Amino acid sequence: MKLFNSLISLLVENVANDVLKNVITNKQTCELKYLDDEKLPEGSQARTIQPVAYGFSKKNNPVIRAYQTSGPSLKVNEKGIPLPDWRLFRVDRIKSLKPKTGDDSLFLTFAEPPLYNPVGDNSMDRMMYNSKF
Repeated sequence: MKLFNSLISLLVENVANDVLKNVITNKQTCELKYLDDEKLPEGSQARTIQPVAYGFSKKNNPVIRAYQTSGPSLKVNEKGIPLPDWRLFRVDRIKSLKPKTGDDSLFLTFAEPPLYNPVGDNSMDRMMYNSKF
């Protein structure tokens, strides 16, 4: 039974990684439900994010770097503004990630601020893949 559960976990993780890689390389806007959303008022809408990189944090957790444009957020940036802003999301805390369809499904570049740094991410120990602009 342990082996079966390990195999199921591995299959789910690989599927999740494939989805993440596809949305990042294809520059797809996504709807995200995240674990800390439970701390927000009931009925809060999904977050809208533009994921740009996948890698591992300094604590070796799989993470994605994304630009969150709308939806709930418990954090604010250094100016006290909650959104839009860059966010780092732990993959194991993502409840669901669904690519958007239609005219607003793709993002091509970012307006001011901020600009995307394609070279690296200080919050990641190693980056596995990222969007190309």
